[in-house]
Amino acid sequence: MQQVIHIDEKWFYMNPETRQFYLLPKEENPYMCQQSKRYKIKAMFMAMIGKPLYDLIGNMLHDGKYGIFPFTYQQMAKKKSKNRDVGTLETKAVPHQIPRDEEFKAACTAHGFNIQLIFQPAQSQDLNSFPTKIEELIEKVYEAYEWFDPILNKYTWITLQSVMKMILEKEGGNNFNPPHMGKRKLDSLGQLPEFLEVERELIQQAVEHLNTLFIPIHQQHEEYLDTEVDAD
Repeated sequence: MQQVIHIDEKWFYMNPETRQFYLLPKEENPYMCQQSKRYKIKAMFMAMIGKPLYDLIGNMLHDGKYGIFPFTYQQMAKKKSKNRDVGTLETKAVPHQIPRDEEFKAACTAHGFNIQLIFQPAQSQDLNSFPTKIEELIEKVYEAYEWFDPILNKYTWITLQSVMKMILEKEGGNNFNPPHMGKRKLDSLGQLPEFLEVERELIQQAVEHLNTLFIPIHQQHEEYLDTEVDAD
């Protein structure tokens, strides 16, 4: 848990159809252009983040940010348009697809790694800005990544552990509210834990619960044979 790096990908869209704003009483409604629903400018980013590293006296050695990378490439425009001349470098988004080539598969298992892709439903996150070009979108995402507070990142890792513990208590369920520990106060008192301990009884309880969910292969075969005998 202390030496894990989380890697995830994220789509960012420019000018989504719906956007929520909180305005002061005298603020005007923001201007927003509506793009065609058939085509939206978007880009995918791969981000890597880990737990911040500190020395023995509390000085930060690393903020936990290992990089954010846009899935884009540049090519020269082949035709002239009202927006740019022929030969102008254009930034294009790389289509999102499941990698199946042998080089990718080999990289996932090289040096003792066993990297597997787990696909989740795509969701979009609104930006607090209005980029009009994909280059501006990339710039704003980089800025947001750099602004991410390392202290908040440190608290997030403790929250992640506490959530995992709650999942064990609920036997894999998510019927619980996110736990609150008062991390900022504990940190100011020098009492924020580096990691959370899990009781041995809770681990045993989780193991016993898992054993009730899965039937060993040999037992399944025996039950199948018993069923065949009864049928005869």
